[in-house]
Amino acid sequence: MNIKHVFMIALTALFASCSPKETTLTFIETTDTHGRYDEFANDAYVIKQMKAQLGDKLVLLDNGDDVQGTAFQYCSNQDAEHPNLVSEVLNYFPYDVVVVGNHDIEAGRKVFDRLYSEVKMPVLAANVIDESTSEPYFTPYVMLEREGFKIAVLGLTTPYVVTWVPDRLRPGLRFEQLEAAAAKWVNLIQEKEHPDLMIGMLHSGWEPQAQNLPPDHPLGRENATKWVAENIPGFDLIFYGHDHRAKAEKVMNIAGDPVYVLNSGNRGQGLAKAEVTLAKGKKPHISVELLPTDGEEKDEAFLAMLQPYLDRAMAYQDQEVAELPVSISSDEVFHGPCLWVDEIHRCQFETVEAEGIHADISMAAPLSGGKSIEAGMLKVKDFFTWYPFENSLAVMALTGKEVKDFLEYAYEMKSPIYNFDCAAGIIYEVTDKNPMGERIHIVSMADGTPFDMDKTYNVVMNSYRSMGGGNHLINGVGWAQEEIKDHVVWQSDRDLRSLFIDWAKEKGDLDTEPLNCWKIK
Repeated sequence: MNIKHVFMIALTALFASCSPKETTLTFIETTDTHGRYDEFANDAYVIKQMKAQLGDKLVLLDNGDDVQGTAFQYCSNQDAEHPNLVSEVLNYFPYDVVVVGNHDIEAGRKVFDRLYSEVKMPVLAANVIDESTSEPYFTPYVMLEREGFKIAVLGLTTPYVVTWVPDRLRPGLRFEQLEAAAAKWVNLIQEKEHPDLMIGMLHSGWEPQAQNLPPDHPLGRENATKWVAENIPGFDLIFYGHDHRAKAEKVMNIAGDPVYVLNSGNRGQGLAKAEVTLAKGKKPHISVELLPTDGEEKDEAFLAMLQPYLDRAMAYQDQEVAELPVSISSDEVFHGPCLWVDEIHRCQFETVEAEGIHADISMAAPLSGGKSIEAGMLKVKDFFTWYPFENSLAVMALTGKEVKDFLEYAYEMKSPIYNFDCAAGIIYEVTDKNPMGERIHIVSMADGTPFDMDKTYNVVMNSYRSMGGGNHLINGVGWAQEEIKDHVVWQSDRDLRSLFIDWAKEKGDLDTEPLNCWKIK
């Protein structure tokens, strides 16, 4: 044996001794916190304990929808003097990867561009395309290396953003179908990177619900995770969010391989955990579970970091707005007209009228079930209970027949409650025992003049609904998604909750009786 052979044998032995043999990594996911970081201190404590114990063997992931949902977060979004609360939280641990959710986009480019420029980790969303370059606006995927193993993390978000968020809040961005983007990027990553572990991070729920668009729609499925897990081979592990439903289980894909899927739920209710053992030449061994954090200690340093944000938010929330003479409840809508919805109707009518736009009819729904507000002086924080999202206001042109079809669909889809739109400006009856299509009888306009099925009416509603959210205009009225914009008469530049607060402040004393525009027979 010559010297060269001896050297090569020694070199091979050295490489073999240095190459990784086996390691176990822990992956933790949070998702859909919706700004509820004051409820996150238990999670923070558990994460910090795991970080201290596991070091780089812990990979911390967030699946988006953090930037909207509380007055606490809203204040931070409007505050250009301090780092955004979300970036402060993500950097606190820090997280390793974050994915963009639909409510993060809804905060508007001014907010999310600044926020994501502040974070220390990659921000993923492979199917959000910059129209000026035709390339992903965010990072499509990231390669992590742990203990000599290569881990690919691909991020995707629901393209249904385009049905909920006005163009003015997402200028220059195009959202591609999630299923097609997943197939494209998994193949690219496998061919280019040869990862030891392939992870998907999807801000998309588990499977379509009854109100979702059909799967052959150009946008695909709003909730596509189950379909992706089962039909796109290559993923070992998928973390997802959006539908707020905690899950930890195994499915089999069309290639006969197991795919583990996890969703931690929402609003800091707990963590999703995957333990993955990697060994060269072997398939990953994966176990998954949900980790409830109720009853855990709170991270006091985390709470101290939040306190200045809470103080600023409290000063904003405690501003007095208007007198509410009687207590109101969102669930009263299931029994007929109620002040919870009818004050929104009054606000919508009068707000657009002040803009020089006449609305004949108003559509509105409670946005949360099981909520109540006590009689007395309302403060800004009460309006975050009453109207929790930053939708804007829109006026649409609908025929009388389309108004009826809209209401038929709304009554059929009254669960979840945010799909239960009721109308004002018309008098109508609902025959509950009748099938869909035969429930709604419109008697007249609210002033007693005839209602005409063929006449075109100006109908005021929130921007979520006016862009197709809930599918009232698609499955109910029968419009194609792409034609909805052609029926828009007017849109507000400000969010509806701010308009609602200003309207109530100007009014001073709110009403004691609902409008009584409809009844259940």
